[in-house]
Amino acid sequence: MSNYIICARNQKGESFGSEPGKVNYLILGDAESDPKSDHIVSEKDFLSSLTSPAELRDVVIFVHGTDYTIGEVLDRHKQIKSNLQQQGYVGELISFDWPSNGMPLLYLDDRHDAKMTAMALVKSGITLLAKQQGRGCILNIHAMAHSSGAYIIQESFNDSETTRSTAEVNWTLSQLILFGGDVSSDSMSAPRGESVYRHCNRLTNYYNPHDAVLAISNAKRAGFKNRVGRIGLPSDVPQKAVDVHCGDYYKAHGVNLEIRKGKPSHAWYFYSDVWWKDVYETLMGDDDRNVIAGRVLRDGKLFIQEV
Repeated sequence: MSNYIICARNQKGESFGSEPGKVNYLILGDAESDPKSDHIVSEKDFLSSLTSPAELRDVVIFVHGTDYTIGEVLDRHKQIKSNLQQQGYVGELISFDWPSNGMPLLYLDDRHDAKMTAMALVKSGITLLAKQQGRGCILNIHAMAHSSGAYIIQESFNDSETTRSTAEVNWTLSQLILFGGDVSSDSMSAPRGESVYRHCNRLTNYYNPHDAVLAISNAKRAGFKNRVGRIGLPSDVPQKAVDVHCGDYYKAHGVNLEIRKGKPSHAWYFYSDVWWKDVYETLMGDDDRNVIAGRVLRDGKLFIQEV
């Protein structure tokens, strides 16, 4: 099986660094664990390999958060791919790898690098796939963003509407999923988040009020602007946006999960079969948000629950 990565890091010899650089397309086998320049392929070969199965209908683009080396991105990619496949997913996965340092103390440097490379997500990833749709390839394009990956989504979608090369391409995500999103809740209000909502059919925001990492993120901004992954979306979002409260489930079950990377309250999503089942149902889009089996409506809010 092939693993697909769009890498926006600089090259350091045969490896990749932690600074913004030229976008490269990488294909790695399941047995490989160390992305290197030998894995770089042309855009044409990347697309050809990705879309070669005639039955391919769904592609998910995953955008990671801060504190990742490229090797850790590949590890996470394989984990996500395995989790989705266990739920029945038969599509492909692409990881968009932006330059983060792999060091928590360099959080603000990561945010700067995220802003510098955000446009590559749309230009070298989403619109590249969208153009295949216009050539008779039937593809549903989805995106998942964790933590500061939500910032990449936000910045790239905003910039895409003012950049000619992407503004001229008609592109829309089928499903956009944010989880543990490290952007302010206010920034997702209807007027400010308009470009994000305009480019997806449905936005699902999974949030956990017990997320300690996002509380620290608040503190780094002088204690203001609560994050969307901690308090949820604002009240004035369009109908296509939906919040899923994960706090009760995390306190009851998530705290018992074995977390191999990241702080438990922020990274538990990656290790929960219940959450992955909900994500799979969301990606497939067959059921209305209110009748997905792993959710319950309580006091006007949707909660994820054990089924």
